[in-house]
Amino acid sequence: MQLKIYNTLSREKELFVPLMEDSNYKWPKKDFVWLYSCGPTVYRESHIGNMRAYVCRDVLRNALENVLWYKVTSVINMTDVWHLTSDADEWEDKMEKWAKRDNMTVWELADKYITSFKRNLHMLNIDEYKITCRATDHIKEQIVMIQQLEEKWYIYLIPNDGVYMDTSKIKDYGYLAKLDIAGLQQWARIENDNKKNKTDFGLRKFSPKNEHRQMERDSPWGRWFPGRHIECSAMATKYLGEQFDIHTWWVDHIPVHHVNEIAQSECALGTHPRVKYWMHNQFLNLGWKKIAKSAWCAFGDWILTIDVLVKEGFNPLDFRYLCLTAHYRSFLDFNPELLQTAANSRNNLIKKMQKLFDQHTKIIVDKSIIVPYEKIKVEIESKFVWDALEDMMTALMDDLNTPQVLAILNQSITAVDKMEEVDKKDLFVAFYRLEKNLLKIWLFDRIGQEVETVEIPDDVKQLADQRLEAKQAKDYAHADEIRKQILDKWREVKDTKEWYEVSKI
Repeated sequence: MQLKIYNTLSREKELFVPLMEDSNYKWPKKDFVWLYSCGPTVYRESHIGNMRAYVCRDVLRNALENVLWYKVTSVINMTDVWHLTSDADEWEDKMEKWAKRDNMTVWELADKYITSFKRNLHMLNIDEYKITCRATDHIKEQIVMIQQLEEKWYIYLIPNDGVYMDTSKIKDYGYLAKLDIAGLQQWARIENDNKKNKTDFGLRKFSPKNEHRQMERDSPWGRWFPGRHIECSAMATKYLGEQFDIHTWWVDHIPVHHVNEIAQSECALGTHPRVKYWMHNQFLNLGWKKIAKSAWCAFGDWILTIDVLVKEGFNPLDFRYLCLTAHYRSFLDFNPELLQTAANSRNNLIKKMQKLFDQHTKIIVDKSIIVPYEKIKVEIESKFVWDALEDMMTALMDDLNTPQVLAILNQSITAVDKMEEVDKKDLFVAFYRLEKNLLKIWLFDRIGQEVETVEIPDDVKQLADQRLEAKQAKDYAHADEIRKQILDKWREVKDTKEWYEVSKI
């Protein structure tokens, strides 16, 4: 089984060959796939448009880890400083702006919304990244990279402004976005008569003489505050080396942020290409306009967040299901009616799955949930189920075609009442593992009946208590690892307002 993914570099679907299997890769080889994702800007809550990208990236990671059986080192950054009002390098700092509005320090503001973001990941069944790094914790690495650029004569200083990258010295600047540099107008950065070239971008901004910034600090070039593009390059280099497999985020990062990230990284490190595969999500729109943190949302709140959906009576996994109904490279126009349709579809699937659950849950009690796909196939006796599973995997391997995966799943489960017992048994085994390993939309929730009250084994109770302590300490990564350990013991833990509940699965 081989995965094809759409690579923004080539504008084509390409066979995924990780660097560790690539004969052209010249650096010390590892035994894992490297994945880097641009993270949230933590000056406000992450809206559902942001979260769509993380759902899609979770499917990618699940496919790599739980279907293709690769080890994955995943990294995400938290932009907790100097996120300007646009990619045009405009001056206003959103972190400073919203900290003042909320009567907080920028540090308190960042902590608040990083915690909120991790909680949203948990609500959507998105595993946390193995490494979560903050821009402000990697100032040293950013300075080192700028010094590398300085040694190679790629930078220049504009007094009372900042340190800039001279893009005229880069032969193939903008190759990711296929920019027309000579006629460049629409992507022009801030107008500055002192810039040598229209496409030059700031690596560091000097602090204004008459204004104090909370995160400003000293550097070899003067008093400054951290930059917009350099942080991703510095952190990716620290954790993933000079070249890595996959870089993800929104399509609007292609012409500016990712172009600049490539330019500064490849010039500083002497690496080409910096990233083998670039994967970009299309927008989640609201009324065919990109959802933004300042936009009025469909339910009357200022920001359309997962919490707003919950307040309106939806399960967060209804939104995850909705995201899976559209290909990650396609626009998805959000409205409450569409979400309700997704919720109804998910609930109908759960009701059908529940019949299989009640009849066949005992047959896999002693089997591991997460196993390689090839092992699942060996266990399948039913040709109907084997063919359905093959069709779903074919769709998944074709650039993560989740709408087709869901369509085949729905078609297969619709015929359950007419199936032989062997078909039902195999369908349960296959779909149970597919759901837990890949889709993670909790199709085996029990609708319309009370969760069975069971005595909690001592080892499970101990794990549940440890998970609660980890969550209270805001160590969500550890809490999620413990939840997986509980699942391995065929128990499920769910949070309540005051405590938790444990049930059999």
